[in-house]
Amino acid sequence: MSSLIEDICELLDSYNGRDKVVRLTCYAFKLYGCIINDKAWQSAGSRLSGARLMLRLFDDIPMLRHTYSYGLGGHETSKFAAALGVIANIVDQTFLPVEKACWLHEVGIIKLHPDTAYKLDTLSTSLWAISLYIALLQTIRSIRQLWWSRDCLSASEGSVEARRGLDTRLALQTVTAVKMCLDIAHAVSCLPQGYLWGEKIGATKVAAIATTSSVMGIALYFARKRLLK
Repeated sequence: MSSLIEDICELLDSYNGRDKVVRLTCYAFKLYGCIINDKAWQSAGSRLSGARLMLRLFDDIPMLRHTYSYGLGGHETSKFAAALGVIANIVDQTFLPVEKACWLHEVGIIKLHPDTAYKLDTLSTSLWAISLYIALLQTIRSIRQLWWSRDCLSASEGSVEARRGLDTRLALQTVTAVKMCLDIAHAVSCLPQGYLWGEKIGATKVAAIATTSSVMGIALYFARKRLLK
């Protein structure tokens, strides 16, 4: 019991861990509110979503540090992987100020023409979806590399433990890919009508998709902590 409490406290002590918990609570509230048709629960979920946005307002400097450290991806094993990493950093770096501009307009600090505000909000959601798609491509590439490494192992006794470790990583990466597919479905559904399946999925289904993804995110956190030692 004490070990579980320690794991939960460790999760909540980190920025990313706390964000996972708030995200799960946010979409669980929205899902419950949609199911029972109660605006109060949906409003509570929206407020939690707003809290996550507030924290992201200060992510620019950490993101700049990451982008600078990554550079042109010279440490990657292939030019394709490096290109994906560079594009991902550009997309994420662009998303942050765009999201900030949307928020500043929403609270009335800056005044934008309704058409400009609409386009900016669409751009923000599009960047979110593109970032997730790139992350999915990176995960699929990682899965292919793990399969290749697993196939290269000989059937000797010394490779049994290594194969078991690769199997664990493969399972975790596969679940991660499924989670990202759910996230992409969620992100695209938030786009305006006319963009792929934007606004075609009902609010209840969107909340269910996001809640499932959030549960998987926390499960993956604990699985990696216990299995990848």
